[in-house]
Amino acid sequence: MDKTRIARLAHLMKGKDDLLSLLNDIKRDMMAQAGAGGSFYPFTMKHINYYCNPGNTWHRYKSFQISKKSGGTRQITAPRNESFKLILRCLNELLKAVYSPSAYAMGFTEGRSVVTNAEVHKGMNYVFNIDLKDFFPSIEQARVWKRLQIAPFNFPVPVASVIAGLCSMQDARTMDDGTTAVRYVLPQGAPTSPIITNMVCDKLDRRLAGLAKRFGVRYTRYADDITFSSMHNVYQVGGEFRQELQRIIAGQGFTMNEAKTRLQKRGARQEVTGIVVNDKLNVTQAYVRSIRNILYIWDRHGYGVAYAKFLPVYKADKGHVRRGNPDLVNVIDGKLMYLKMVKGDADSTYLRLRAKFDKLSGDVHDPSKTTDHAITYVETTPLPEFERRNATTVVIATPEPCDGGAAAHRYAYFEIGGKKVYASVNKAVKPEDEGRKDLLSISSCRDKDDKPFWLVHLSSKTVTPALVDVDALNTELDSLLD
Repeated sequence: MDKTRIARLAHLMKGKDDLLSLLNDIKRDMMAQAGAGGSFYPFTMKHINYYCNPGNTWHRYKSFQISKKSGGTRQITAPRNESFKLILRCLNELLKAVYSPSAYAMGFTEGRSVVTNAEVHKGMNYVFNIDLKDFFPSIEQARVWKRLQIAPFNFPVPVASVIAGLCSMQDARTMDDGTTAVRYVLPQGAPTSPIITNMVCDKLDRRLAGLAKRFGVRYTRYADDITFSSMHNVYQVGGEFRQELQRIIAGQGFTMNEAKTRLQKRGARQEVTGIVVNDKLNVTQAYVRSIRNILYIWDRHGYGVAYAKFLPVYKADKGHVRRGNPDLVNVIDGKLMYLKMVKGDADSTYLRLRAKFDKLSGDVHDPSKTTDHAITYVETTPLPEFERRNATTVVIATPEPCDGGAAAHRYAYFEIGGKKVYASVNKAVKPEDEGRKDLLSISSCRDKDDKPFWLVHLSSKTVTPALVDVDALNTELDSLLD
């Protein structure tokens, strides 16, 4: 379904039945576009009635803490099950078809990004950044409900009530006097929350844009990250600009995070949403160094060692939101794509790193290394050498037989940076071989669907690996990743 048709049907909705019908139309279309076969199972009114009640907390949302780069933690609240998540994804498509964010909203908007946000503030003498405290939980269900009843939505009350209920969660907080206050707010982590923040912030954007025009400065907002920039300084503490800024933000129900308010002047590094904007758009030196160093380790010491050094760093940063183990090739490729987006495809740094990565990752897709079973061996290391290099022990385990006496598949595991990594064990490895690690090797592989995995198998021949100074090697590699 194209956006025009979704918007037309949305404006014809009178109640829950119409909303349910449209969500199922969107779901059916999403499945068709994804090429999903099988039977179509529509959402039911039972689903809608249950999930639109923010008081039904158990099957709606789950919460967890993630670390902030600036220190402290942030609470993320995401849909607990796939059924509810799919309802919210379909609802998000409905909202996107009806609503277009303001010209100043750079986040969660098609055709805009951190790069377009940073571009506005490039080459200015002063860049002033502020952050809105507790941005998502500051937006309550009643505010969403009211926003859905005015242009461009103009939804009737029954429809607005259901949508606002689906998109909100119960939030219980202990007040200063010891009492508990229950509120219904936007969860940070739901598919619908980003677009709703832009909807609610339309008036904030208009007023802050008016403030910027009055003082001759530029303004953009990326979610809760607000940026002003100019050639002249109007950002003095206690000055008219800051006083008016505080008044507008408070008047819209938000609070400035004073700890994240900063004025960046020309002559020092100026950043907007993580991108350097002094004279041209650029990434930080640390970002480039992280790519260069992991490629150096891969080139000099092999894929297995590079992965071993990369995994704990990645897990510490992303492990709380990513299930399973990451694919080093895909992660580096993504980093290079971001570097290209910021610096351009003709940038010498990008071209140099891309060429080195393409050379190293070429083996991943080398047909000569692909078996009849479409398994690609990226790199093979004798098991004793792998253990010494990575200061780990590979354990081969045999699970208890399944019910009915069926033999369970053996597997292996090892720890890297305190994280357990699992590996498959080739059937040719006999139980009596497990004590002779000098006969075994471990390979980083990719299956027929290009997914990475580890495989323990017999070496093609007995290898006596050269002795490795593990302490010296780890010291060198750790210094690169610091």
